[in-house]
Order: sequence, then structure tokens, then C-alpha cells
Amino acid sequence: MKKNIVWLASYPKSGNTWFRMFLANYLSNSVTPVSLDEIERTPIASSAEDFEEISGLNPFELTEDEVDLYRPDMYRFLSESEDTEAGFLYKKTHDAYTCNAHNIPLFPKEVSKGAVYFVRNPLDVCVSYANHSASKIERTVRFIVNEKAQLAGKKSGQLRQQLFSWKNHIKSWQTQTEIPVHIVRYEDMKQNPIAVFGSIIRFLELEYDEDRLKRAIINSDFKLLQQMEQEKGFREKMQKCESFFWKGKTGNYREHLSEAQIQELVAYNYDAMKEFGYIDEQGNLTI
Repeated sequence: MKKNIVWLASYPKSGNTWFRMFLANYLSNSVTPVSLDEIERTPIASSAEDFEEISGLNPFELTEDEVDLYRPDMYRFLSESEDTEAGFLYKKTHDAYTCNAHNIPLFPKEVSKGAVYFVRNPLDVCVSYANHSASKIERTVRFIVNEKAQLAGKKSGQLRQQLFSWKNHIKSWQTQTEIPVHIVRYEDMKQNPIAVFGSIIRFLELEYDEDRLKRAIINSDFKLLQQMEQEKGFREKMQKCESFFWKGKTGNYREHLSEAQIQELVAYNYDAMKEFGYIDEQGNLTI
């Protein structure tokens, strides 16, 4: 089998879609920015449409655990059948790294080139995800610390995705040993895009060209993506959400979270936040 699938993994609202736009621009090597439609090349791994087309089964007539029994074979099929750009098939996923009821990983190592994992300050994730899902902040705080948190399923158009809590979503990908993982921080993508996006290009063993890299960064600038969404819409925006590309800034949580909400998220995710530099040695927030 070909190791040709690259998993673009993240907890929701952590920079995954922004990177996918960068990648679409880098792969196209176009002088002008590609449209938002171009990221259809990196469809989500939990597509119910793909599942039904490949398996011949309606996923919503199965239990969610039964669906997970078929998912590894779905990705093996895609690996063999897809005509992939530069030899790779890029798959966005919000799933934690899990095994199905037969103890088989959802993402088979034999077809996996690697995974890029995007991590973002959970305080900013909370605010951005609340906006994305048109949900109340307090409910989103509960969601981020819920070890049984999951997305979609139940005839939503996507397969069920198990998330766990923010900290254990990261841990699931970080501690598995089947697939090579390159972890990047959203905040570093913003502060030092040439170094961070360049490190991903090198990890994926794509042709590295700094001029092409800089052009792709400019052509996927966040404000430009906001403008594109305003002009033509974006299919990944949820119906009740005002805009998918909302603010994208770091430290936005300070305008929206109460001190009690900040403390709850920090207390629950403390070790992971410290590991990724969101908390310093003295226990203070760095962003």
C-alpha cells in the first residue's frame, strides 16, 4: 500500500482551514490567490458522503461505533483510488486519535505519510468555537473540558468525531506511535509564518521554495480569506454562524471570557497549556 495520506489534525478552530488555504496556494504555485473552493482538495475525513459512496452503506442507519469499524477500510480505499496532488491525499480531521471496537486505529498507519497537528490556546479556541457553533460561552467551556465530547453524527452530514477534552485531544495524537506527527502552534503560524509553514513543507518532504512559500503566505492572508468569504460565502460556515473566518487573533479571549471561565479552563488544561507555552514557569498566562 502507498503511504500517501497526510492527516491535517486539530481540535476545532485551531488554524486547520487557514493552513489548508496556504497549502492550496503553495501546491497551485499561482501568482494570484486561489479561491476558497480550492480547499475541497482537502476534504474532511469524517465525510458521510464519502463513507456511503465507498461502503455502499448509509452511515446514519448504523450505530456510530459500527461506522468506526468501516472507517479504516474507507481510508485504505481512498489511498489506493485517489489521484493525489504531488502524490499525497490531504485529509482534514477533528477526530482524536482513537481505535474502533476491534482495537484497530481509525487512521491506518500503512497508508499514512504523516500528520500535521495544529494546537491553539484553548482560551481562544473556546471563544472562536462558541462563535462558530453559535453557542453560549459557558456551554463551550463545558464542552472543552468534557472527556466524552464529540462532534456531528446523527444525520448531521458528517460521521461522529470523538474529541475528548482539549488536552486529551492533543495527547491522543502526541502519544500514538503509528504515524509521524509534526506539531505546530497557531500562535507561531501567525508570528513567524515563514519558519512554521516552511517547517511543515519540509516535514511533508515537498519541494521547498522560499519565494513560493512567501507568495502562498501572502495569498492566504487571514484578511484576504475574510474578504473572500464576505464576497462569495464559504461552505464550511455553520448556518447560524456570522462568519467562518471571524477574528483569528491571539488573546481574543480576554474580551469574552470571565475570570472564572479562564480559571476553569486553565485549571483543567494546566499541564498541556504549560507544555505548549501558554503558561510560564510561574503559572502566568503568556498570551
